[in-house]
Amino acid sequence: MNIIEFRDFYRSELEKTNKESDYIFKILLKEICNIDPLKIALDPNFIVKPENEMLLRSSLKNILKNYPLDYIINKKSFFGYDFYVDENVLIPRPETEELVQWVIDDNNKNERKKLIDLGAGSGCIGISISKTISLDVTLADISKEALRVCNINKDILESNVKIIEYDMNTKFTNNEFFDIIISNPPYLDYSKKDEIDENVNFEPHIALFAPEDNPLHFYKQILVFANKNLNKGGQIYLEINPDFIKEFNSLLTEFKPNDVNFRVDFRGKKRLAKLSF
Repeated sequence: MNIIEFRDFYRSELEKTNKESDYIFKILLKEICNIDPLKIALDPNFIVKPENEMLLRSSLKNILKNYPLDYIINKKSFFGYDFYVDENVLIPRPETEELVQWVIDDNNKNERKKLIDLGAGSGCIGISISKTISLDVTLADISKEALRVCNINKDILESNVKIIEYDMNTKFTNNEFFDIIISNPPYLDYSKKDEIDENVNFEPHIALFAPEDNPLHFYKQILVFANKNLNKGGQIYLEINPDFIKEFNSLLTEFKPNDVNFRVDFRGKKRLAKLSF
């Protein structure tokens, strides 16, 4: 099958516009077959080799099941960097880039502050910060597989972050203190899991959903961590669930930050918070 015939096959199989179908096809050509998508226009009779045909057909089957394209190509662009991703970590979201930018804007004076990214997943938050401003960054996660992904991204992006295994449900035993805590913890409401997009279901639920009976569980754990391990004058930057703002504010009364700031994301949702102590 030549490249034009394969493109048309994708168009016929995918219940999408030709523009969307062509985008997916071009991404897969480039990322998994190492074929320049310009060949569609410049060399329409180019024959797709059998091994690449197999890759394209198997990828199409996954796409038809709503399997995320980013997992197929093991890549997601975030804050200008290409991160390795697989099923063991969340796919980075554009609204999280706004949280990263907030930290950078507040801490760009070349002060050697210490930052910890709790529940780091792919490492996209902490690594992006470490590549942009001079902070000592630590990535922490409970998942050994997530930490493996962090290490891959550390190597790919030549970052100098430190990576540690840490369960937010346990006491932090390292005798270490931080100036900044940042986290995008599991915060989706488990009772609404059947309402999320089908492709999101392929992402690790441990990183998506808060405990069903306590949707603010991880925020409390972060604040408990901060009580012991955040330096005086430190800040916590969080991505939060816009549906639980009232409950989040109630939780904060237990820990008494000196200042609380919220920001809306590009979707108009109050999703970002900064706590100053």
